[in-house]
Amino acid sequence: MLLPRDDAVLIDSAQPAQPAPPPSPTTPKTTSKLKDHGIQKGPSATSLVALLDTTKAAEPSNGINPTESPAPAPEGPIASNTATGSSIPAPEETPPGRNQNQIVTYSSRMVDNITDIVDALNISTSNCIKYGTIKGSGSASFINENKVNQSDINCIITVKVTNHDTSVAQERMRFNPMANLDPAKFTDVYGDCFISGFVEGGEFTAVVSIKVGSKSKVAAVKAAAEAEIAIAAVPGLSIGTKNNLDKHKSSVWDDTETTISVNWSGGGEVKPQNQKWDLATVVDVANRFPSLVEYCAERTNAILTNYTCLRNFHEENAKLGPGKEFVIKKYELCSLYTQDLYNSYMAYKEAWIQISDTIKYPDKYREREKSDKIPFPIELTPKSLNEARLLARKGLVQITDESSRLVTNPELADVQANGELRPLPAAHPGELMERLPIRLSFHSVREQLNPKINGPSETPLSAEEVAAIDQWAGDDSLSFGPLIGGPQSSCWVNKHKNRIFCTLDHCLDPCNIEDLSGMRLHGHEHHRMDFLANAGNRSRISEGCLSAIGFSVRSDAKTRSAADRTHNHVGCPNDNSLFWSSHADLGISKVVKVIFEYERGSGRIAALILLDEDNNEVTSWKQYGQAKSEKPSGLTIEEQYPPGGRGSYALCGFWGHSDAIAITRLGAIWKKV
Repeated sequence: MLLPRDDAVLIDSAQPAQPAPPPSPTTPKTTSKLKDHGIQKGPSATSLVALLDTTKAAEPSNGINPTESPAPAPEGPIASNTATGSSIPAPEETPPGRNQNQIVTYSSRMVDNITDIVDALNISTSNCIKYGTIKGSGSASFINENKVNQSDINCIITVKVTNHDTSVAQERMRFNPMANLDPAKFTDVYGDCFISGFVEGGEFTAVVSIKVGSKSKVAAVKAAAEAEIAIAAVPGLSIGTKNNLDKHKSSVWDDTETTISVNWSGGGEVKPQNQKWDLATVVDVANRFPSLVEYCAERTNAILTNYTCLRNFHEENAKLGPGKEFVIKKYELCSLYTQDLYNSYMAYKEAWIQISDTIKYPDKYREREKSDKIPFPIELTPKSLNEARLLARKGLVQITDESSRLVTNPELADVQANGELRPLPAAHPGELMERLPIRLSFHSVREQLNPKINGPSETPLSAEEVAAIDQWAGDDSLSFGPLIGGPQSSCWVNKHKNRIFCTLDHCLDPCNIEDLSGMRLHGHEHHRMDFLANAGNRSRISEGCLSAIGFSVRSDAKTRSAADRTHNHVGCPNDNSLFWSSHADLGISKVVKVIFEYERGSGRIAALILLDEDNNEVTSWKQYGQAKSEKPSGLTIEEQYPPGGRGSYALCGFWGHSDAIAITRLGAIWKKV
């Protein structure tokens, strides 16, 4: 906001200032919040565009001075309560206030992205760009943008209550010009409007973000959330849909993560301090909020008036002569332009966060496949990722600079002389997002193969991985665990030897997947002659890492086994029994948990441990144990369990990647029993 002189507008003391009655719901409002002119919205009482000179004004008949307000009530922070005093009683016990008329607006709706939240809260998109986060009404950000962007369901609940306003009649105000002011500098000195009063009441806002673990449950959780947040037209009225869903609530909300951000002004203490914020509490507070504001209100919005509404402003302008009138910059057209800028800003910010995460955890991502649509995908190399992050930061800086230029040059948002709209200063962020690596384990493997969830080029699985398990992934009795471990070796000798395996391919009858009867794990043994065949000393540094998995099924009992007492192998088997794990008799012991240990970015698995129901090892291979190698520092440990809990699924195999030396990535396969 452009700050004005404090004597821009004076009040005529001929008549006492009367507070205007609250606007009628059917009458168009003549006062409102500051519209988004690319400057700021929702100014607080300390950031006045024009202060009213009341040294000669008489006291209003109701005792309310138009330039003073009651002491503001405490404002609630995020999901917490800073107000003091006793707990608020139940709705039916809430004492009546001053028995005054109120204008109450309830709103509860689902939103698709962070921009919808900014628009619903009437927050300046230009301010959000300037500060890099959502800020409104002079308060700090209370919305977790990352949670909103990462959640599957977002909804916003708002309650706005107007008790009355303390506006001053326009005929009692006069413009007080400054001598020898350059007309072109008018907006820089006075701003584009001034504050002529305040709206007193209260505002309550809650943003609910829900992240669903299983994407197949998103529709059911969304329906339950919509019923939960539905605010009745009459406080205390129950919602029929919600009652019908109550009996399913325990199962619907399983495996979900809910984040609730709350902010309010007015109403005092809206809930007991020991009560937690949840959906039920949010709806209850929203229903009781008008009653609380009735006896505990504060200034919520400033009433903004254009200088052109004052008669003597035009009189002073006429005295200056033709061509010398005061120039008030028009910011109306900036609203749409700053919304486009903010959308691009948030997309670049999301890209910057994703690239930073990719640099930190490169093994959690895979490169996009090169195609006509994506001719230059970003590689999983430090240099390529750093260049991509610089592009994202460049876009953020360009958009911020453009938003700042609108303050002094709002005409940039208008149609240019050639009839074209001004293009965005930065490249479209979608061009960068399409080239970024894809996160691997965001969805389950079955969901990754679902075209309704992922487009053809958006699945975290590569085309080769999809082809390897496609014939099995459609079986509802099977569950594929996500691949764990680093990416395949970047060495040119080994890269072309990358193989994708699936132990189910050894089944004689695809319609009848047999249970595992035995298993033995193999480790890699380094030989000096391997150096030339395996460039980059990968063989030496992979000494003792998991290299192969030997396994047998029940029908194999009729045939002769290999030296390690198994019949089938995936990976690179080792003939040296010193690099074998103990043989696991899976006909006796049932595997209920698999533990993976690996070094991020190494492309090697240091340990694979299979545990039974009593948490005892069925079999295991550890690079730092059986191979007598030094334990790598900074090992990452991940676990995989049967999806339906113990007793409903059993281990039936593995799938993953291997090169000419070791297994690079691995995931468990579970079968319903």
